[in-house]
Amino acid sequence: MHNDLEINPSIYSKKINQLLWLFAMILPIIFIPLNVQFNVFIIIKGILLFCTGVILFCLLILEKKWDKTAIIKVFLVLLTLQFISSIFAIKPFLAFVGFNSNAGRFEGFVTLFSYGILFYAAKNHLVITKKRIIVFFSSLTIIPLYALIQYLNFDPMVIYWHYTKMIFSTIGNQNFLGTLEVMLSILALCIFIKTKKWYYGFFFSLFFATLLMSQTRSAWIGFFIVLLLILVSVLSFNRDKIKPFGIALAIMAATALGLNALKDNVLVKRSNSMKKELEMKNEFGGSGRLAIWKMTFNTVKNHPYLGTGPENLLEALVTEQKKEADNYYKVKKQKVDRAHNEYLHIAAVTGIPALLCYLLMLFLILKKNIKFIFKDKIQTALLFGVIGYLIQAFFNISVVSVAPIFWILLGLLAKTYNDPLTDSEKIIAS
Repeated sequence: MHNDLEINPSIYSKKINQLLWLFAMILPIIFIPLNVQFNVFIIIKGILLFCTGVILFCLLILEKKWDKTAIIKVFLVLLTLQFISSIFAIKPFLAFVGFNSNAGRFEGFVTLFSYGILFYAAKNHLVITKKRIIVFFSSLTIIPLYALIQYLNFDPMVIYWHYTKMIFSTIGNQNFLGTLEVMLSILALCIFIKTKKWYYGFFFSLFFATLLMSQTRSAWIGFFIVLLLILVSVLSFNRDKIKPFGIALAIMAATALGLNALKDNVLVKRSNSMKKELEMKNEFGGSGRLAIWKMTFNTVKNHPYLGTGPENLLEALVTEQKKEADNYYKVKKQKVDRAHNEYLHIAAVTGIPALLCYLLMLFLILKKNIKFIFKDKIQTALLFGVIGYLIQAFFNISVVSVAPIFWILLGLLAKTYNDPLTDSEKIIAS
């Protein structure tokens, strides 16, 4: 399943590959273990992302081999639109840097460009091997262990740092933790079903447990929709995988029952809350998302071509829809700075053309890989992992703690290969 760069990689390509794997292992688990005033999770992850992006950019220039595929051309148009949007933003400095003293989650153009570097580098230089997958999964077992400590109410951060009593592990927020774990759970599940190796089942059990402990309903929805697709795949095209799929279901059931019993039926209560949210008739249904989506949609109508600029949604709402924004704050005690729907958010901050470019890029990548969706290939795991993220993105936001992992996976999924991938099994089953 090797492309030309993988057969005869240059020294720069090797370094890019090594740096991408190192970054993917470190980013999710790094944070500042000190009692300080700033966000101990986002700051250090943002700095790591920026530094990695700069180094990768330099290595790509030195490599001097440029990808001219349609996917990259569309992505370059997307980056151009994001750049122009930042120039004409309500607050250009905030749009480029991603934060100031009053606002921002570090997803300005600098961060968006860094995502692009990760995507491009992964597409052209990242090489998957069994050893790297195992090391990657092993490094991230820190996250489930820390999450379990918090789940059992032993975490001193909650007590002394005054964080909200939720399961956020090394990510810093339960929703973002769920976003990461939906991708990791699906990847580990697919590889376990494919290889029947016990250690992939072990990784799956840890990541799935963390997904449940995060109590992130959007991530749960994404995971279980993909689980249904995997079930269809197994029953229709891979009946020899029924046994490992059944084992995976047993792992899921045992994990859910055990975690639920550990903490006063909390998972059942959280599941039941989804029905209550859907039944709410007022604008604050869906944890306030209906009100947020309404305000954001109005922002899209006010700024259809270039949006408000990255990280400038809050600026637009407090000036153009002050009454609605103030009312939301009264009810929910939170300011609205994200659409809580990645697709709507892209349209709001960088414009409808940028959203269309993003969707076209996703379409080209998914179309290219859809032939693997019901086949026993490593690409199936990548495809399902990306789909899981894209589903939960309808209800969640992009953040520097997790989005880089998605862009790396998306780059892997967008790779160009010279053969029909008949050797892909050897990568993870050898």
